[in-house]
Amino acid sequence: MNELQIILQQGEGYKIEFKEKLAHLDREIVAFANAAGGSVYLGVDDAGKVVGIDICNKLKSQVTDIAHNCDPSIKVELISYGNVLEVRVAEGGDKPYRCKDGFFLRMGPNSQKLRRDDIVVLITNSSKIQFDETLNPKFSFPGDFSQQSYHEFLNLCDIQTKLPAQDVLQSLSVAHKDASKLVLNNTGILFFAKEPQKLYPEGYITAVRYKSQDRFSIIDKQDYKGSLIQQIEQALTFIQRHTAVAINVVAQSPVHEEIHEYPLVALREAVINAVVHRDYNYDGSHIYIHIYPDKIEIENPGGLYHGLTIASLGQRSVRRNRLIADLLHRAGYIERVGSGFDRMRQALQQNNNPPLEVSATNFFNIRFYKKLATDKLSALTQRQQRLYQFVEQRKTITIGEAAMALGCSNDTALRELNVLLQQDLLTKLGRGKATSYILLKKDT
Repeated sequence: MNELQIILQQGEGYKIEFKEKLAHLDREIVAFANAAGGSVYLGVDDAGKVVGIDICNKLKSQVTDIAHNCDPSIKVELISYGNVLEVRVAEGGDKPYRCKDGFFLRMGPNSQKLRRDDIVVLITNSSKIQFDETLNPKFSFPGDFSQQSYHEFLNLCDIQTKLPAQDVLQSLSVAHKDASKLVLNNTGILFFAKEPQKLYPEGYITAVRYKSQDRFSIIDKQDYKGSLIQQIEQALTFIQRHTAVAINVVAQSPVHEEIHEYPLVALREAVINAVVHRDYNYDGSHIYIHIYPDKIEIENPGGLYHGLTIASLGQRSVRRNRLIADLLHRAGYIERVGSGFDRMRQALQQNNNPPLEVSATNFFNIRFYKKLATDKLSALTQRQQRLYQFVEQRKTITIGEAAMALGCSNDTALRELNVLLQQDLLTKLGRGKATSYILLKKDT
């Protein structure tokens, strides 16, 4: 019963689903077969409480028939724990699988119905070996295993157990016992190794603060290594240390409001996104955080994953490293599948920051621009907001400099400058070729 108890404490995840009854069991079976396999625990509610189910030959026959009627048919293994039945599904070797309601795929702690383009991606990637789920025999357990990282993770997940670490690691799907030897996969190494970078030298984050817009005037630079969770926390601490916070004192009240240059929620989501979606097979670079006077850029190796476009970010959830995402979800770093970009956009809007910018080639890059200084700016276009921030940084600007900053013609730059003049955000100095523009005022 100990194995079931640790599963109940862990809760639902990438390879674990709780169901009270048989309803829609076929969806979960095909979702696991289309992903990396997993188990459905019948007789358990969504909160992980055992409600029980009558385990009899009729029930087992029904479960077997449901799996057999999938297309192609799926073999399942049935394991009883008192009044709880585990339906164990292996990763399918003949993807994609479907049930009467369509094609489903396990994404994080949920099974999602696939659209046509998703099915094409699934077929394309079905023969590829996923980095995060690949076993790595170079890791030696327990010699390379970090008890500190392991217990930190259990505390974040609120898991209390006296079971051996080997059993817990297997239940988390990050380890496999081969005869008498425990072998960790790449996710297990990145989370629980004493020195993950011994096996993955580029598996870390570099954070840099610059004095100006070029990458030569460095004020501070740090490399953050260790487990993925340690890297995330250290990187976020660096960002907080190098971004400004204003204090707004509320009249007649001991309460004060902190006003950040950048919403920390958005930056946190972006760092986590980089860790989850980076291409760990790309060994020529790692994750970078660049903090400039007017913006922050977060970039990671690996462009958009197959099936995603920049326009679909926040609308579709496709993860390059599904098991890494699952462990971060369990530890409370990911709230809901596919919701990260929506949270970033909402946080920026609420904090009066310009919209984020995304670009993707061999690297995925997210750019955040500093909080706008006045409510008038919220009515401007994104290009006009960027122009205002450029003037704010430079103190003064000419039409030619504005055109270079925006990547447009002098005529277009002049039109944008005139909009800022009409909004009483800028004022003009000089005449003719000597004309320049400065901020009219700066509210704080």
